Amino acid sequence: MSRQIYPVGIETFSDIIEGGYAYVDKSEVIYRLTQSGKYYFLSRPRRFGKSLMLSTMEAYYHGRKELFEGLWLGQAEGVDWTPRPVLRLNFISAKNEPSELNTLLDGIFAVWEKKFGVERIEGLMSQRFFNIIRNAYETTGRKVVILIDEYDKVLVNTMHDTELHEQMKAILMPVLSNLKAADRYIEFAILTGVSRLSKLSIFSDLNNLEDISLNPDYAALCGITEDEVRKYFAPGVEEFAKQRNTDFEGMMQILKDNYDGYHFAKISPDIYNPFSLITALKNREILHRWFESGTPTFLVEQIRKTDEDIESLLSPLTTGGMLSNMSISDNDLTNMLYQTGYLTIKDYDPDDDVYTLGIPNHEVAIGLYRSLLPLYTGKDPSTNEMALIKLRRAIRAGEVDKFMEILKSYLGGIPYSLSNGKPEIYYENNLYLIFKMLGFNAQVETQTSEGRIDIALRTPKTIYIIELKLDGTAEQALRQIKEKHYSLPFEIEDRPIVCVGVNFSSETRTIDRWIID
Repeated sequence: MSRQIYPVGIETFSDIIEGGYAYVDKSEVIYRLTQSGKYYFLSRPRRFGKSLMLSTMEAYYHGRKELFEGLWLGQAEGVDWTPRPVLRLNFISAKNEPSELNTLLDGIFAVWEKKFGVERIEGLMSQRFFNIIRNAYETTGRKVVILIDEYDKVLVNTMHDTELHEQMKAILMPVLSNLKAADRYIEFAILTGVSRLSKLSIFSDLNNLEDISLNPDYAALCGITEDEVRKYFAPGVEEFAKQRNTDFEGMMQILKDNYDGYHFAKISPDIYNPFSLITALKNREILHRWFESGTPTFLVEQIRKTDEDIESLLSPLTTGGMLSNMSISDNDLTNMLYQTGYLTIKDYDPDDDVYTLGIPNHEVAIGLYRSLLPLYTGKDPSTNEMALIKLRRAIRAGEVDKFMEILKSYLGGIPYSLSNGKPEIYYENNLYLIFKMLGFNAQVETQTSEGRIDIALRTPKTIYIIELKLDGTAEQALRQIKEKHYSLPFEIEDRPIVCVGVNFSSETRTIDRWIID
């Protein structure tokens, strides 16, 4: 059997099929979508298969039945394979400058104007697009299909600069408004992006645009389900398992822990990030590269500025109404984290219409913590990495005093100005990030029947209960652990429990003293 080849970085349907790459057949759900309505919007995080979905639609509407041989759509009865004119706008390569956006649109429109015999009009991008849609219909006798990819990229990327953001919006919005103005010439249209950007007029002007982002019927339209991993990638998983000296199910669990866990509806299968999964299978290595595609700087800076503890921030509750109206433009951290894929739906309570959000998997957690740690510590990533290696070795060896000495030295170099005037929660967040980056199960502000544990840390061999005081004493911290019976919930676990009372000094801005019991 020949080895599977994986389309890492390839988002063109025809290239994947003709190149013999592994492909997850989404043609049934894609066809169902095209036959169920006319105007759609879909929000998904970056690198989640939106471009490939649109490319598959483009191949269908171009009537390229030969590409679907062996797929659901190629075998379905009653499918109309008559070619339609397809206009596809992709903003993923757009630069964050008005002149660059105009140049991009001008180049695309010039090609279409030549193809459909449209007289070019200088400027007036919106009118040019309308004329293209109309002429495409009149010259072919078929209504037009419009596919718009990553429409919001330049808008999200310029949110930090109000003036620039408004300039980009002034160029883009009139062009997109043609989805309504040219309705009589359009058969089907879909708009994809990361954010709904609800404050933009397009979503009020285009009141016929159906948002399917939370629709259970289309929860797996992009991404890969576990059943699909088993069906389409079993040879690759088997090969990967042999290399890691595990069995098929063991390898599936490793892949699941790292790349699965997304949910995009009340009722949704677990969904893998497709880019991360196929990259891992191709390289036969557990890699964490999704966050390299772009953790927005404004996002991590907003997190650092918050007064909340990080763990609470990353496991919020939200209502159905808020979730369906989420927009990055609202500058709400929950909105931003959900839309960009750092949070996903973890649970749903139908009685109160309440969603619980959380980090989907290990890859996302590591990417987010790695982005946050330099902002919290004020240290460069290489310094952080070396400190983490030393800390990890000490805690694995059970050398708690050595661990605390390293931690004291490390925290001692953090500028006080980064604490936003709330040093206790700031140091707590620093410790949380450090413990998470060490790869251990760390929980902050864990609620018990008698109080809240500052930090509960589980390693494979030991459970650590850590209580923090600021300008108090280590004895007070340890006494609180004892008096409030913080160890009680952990006593059923078959691991020793180590209690650590820690005092921070606002004068030295680091750990002053600790006691281990």
